[in-house]
Amino acid sequence: MIAASPNESHDARAKRMIAALIEGADLEAIAAQERLPAKEAQTILREELGQRWVAPVADFAKIQIARLENLSLHVMDRIDSGELAAIDRALRIIDRLDRYHGFNRASPAVEPYGEEERVRLRDKLSAVAARLYGEQPESRSEQ
Repeated sequence: MIAASPNESHDARAKRMIAALIEGADLEAIAAQERLPAKEAQTILREELGQRWVAPVADFAKIQIARLENLSLHVMDRIDSGELAAIDRALRIIDRLDRYHGFNRASPAVEPYGEEERVRLRDKLSAVAARLYGEQPESRSEQ
């Protein structure tokens, strides 16, 4: 990190501080390097972060999908040229694209729901109703 000079603009200092933060420096280290109290360094960092545009989730997903699709074209070219290691990269990109499109590994297969399942569900609900009302469900329906 480069220390601040007295004639340096506030924007240049803030950008340098953000760069240090992105590189992994903690607040105390940034403040020491900039010869600022930690509170002032924190204020500058918060102001700079507040001015940055952050894409909404839907826009971010679209941007990521576009980036991944572009990467996949390059990887497919590498596969076409015979680079076998690129196959792994392609599979990872396809997996990531699937996740952005809403598919994931945890999606369970749809289970059939027939008459037998309906009967089991009705019996369970009847048992719960019986416990709640302290009586047999048949006697409640007769009233």
